[in-house]
Amino acid sequence: MRREIAVTIIAYLILFVLGAIAMYSLDIAREQVLGTSSSFFQKHVIMLVLSLVMMIAAMNIPFSFYEKNATLFYFIGIGLLILVFLFPSINGAHRWIRIGGFTLQSSEFAKIILILYLSIYAKNNKGRMEEFKRGFLFPLLLGGVYAVLILIEPNLSTALFTFMIAAITLYYGGTKFQYFLILLFIVIALFIVATIGGFLHSYQLGRLRYFFSGEVAPQVDIALRTIKNSGATGWGIGNSWLKVYVPEAESDFVLAVIGEDFGFFGILLVSVAYLLLSYSLMRIAGYIDDIALRTFTWSYATVILFHVSINLGVFAGVFPVTGIPLPFISTGGSSMMALLTGFGIILSGLLNRKSYETGENER
Repeated sequence: MRREIAVTIIAYLILFVLGAIAMYSLDIAREQVLGTSSSFFQKHVIMLVLSLVMMIAAMNIPFSFYEKNATLFYFIGIGLLILVFLFPSINGAHRWIRIGGFTLQSSEFAKIILILYLSIYAKNNKGRMEEFKRGFLFPLLLGGVYAVLILIEPNLSTALFTFMIAAITLYYGGTKFQYFLILLFIVIALFIVATIGGFLHSYQLGRLRYFFSGEVAPQVDIALRTIKNSGATGWGIGNSWLKVYVPEAESDFVLAVIGEDFGFFGILLVSVAYLLLSYSLMRIAGYIDDIALRTFTWSYATVILFHVSINLGVFAGVFPVTGIPLPFISTGGSSMMALLTGFGIILSGLLNRKSYETGENER
């Protein structure tokens, strides 16, 4: 257990450092090439510090508190998703809550709240999770409420992501696999209806056309060129400029910054760090006896793995552009705060209760 926790912390530190370097490099390049100053590095560091504070706070709250107040947290998540509609839209979407000079994306926190609630639900309904209504339909509808609210913002990719991670959490919690085959057919049917019936926005249809036509989206094409021109080791910090022309280089396409600065080995280091992080979290979950904490840890690791897989897939042109950030490296402060708070909850369970076997704890 101790070894896995140490590997997890090392992986986090690697990602924190790479994220800070990427933002610093992008700030320098924008000033040198475009003559405009940006503060991506400063904002990234501030959000990292705030995220660590939230992690420590979550870690020091007994896991039993989360269990006793699971329903309250669920409705807090709904409140956060509704609250975004009280603030002015940004780029035609209601996704953010403004607090002073900061904007928080409530859907990022909703993901963590939802998997926490469903993990505790699985524990409270142990022995009934194989029932269709009690173990699948009802909790999935609860997850569907979150997904629908996110879809209305509108944010299709995050809505699908949230619904998918809810289903996976239920699977980890003991729901029968056969039920998910039914769900898969329903999701495919709804997607076809939404596409043909004109329920998707024009920019969403545009992304899908690029994807299914085999063409590469313009932002993906520019991002890939940064890698092609960088070789094995890249140009180094402050010695490259193409990254400044990549749309959303600080968030969705931050790999273009790392790739141009550090080349193939930079991308490889990022990939290895994420694999180590996900694998060590899965290993930690395997040691845990408590159903709620084990399910939450598995789901948390899956959220990170899915985020990374989708972002890498978009960068490589395998998936349509989704807007899902790269955890701990992109400037997405809400994502970082939510994920580190989630890790704090895991640490809370490990530190404040004997939820894993004593023998494994000595490893």
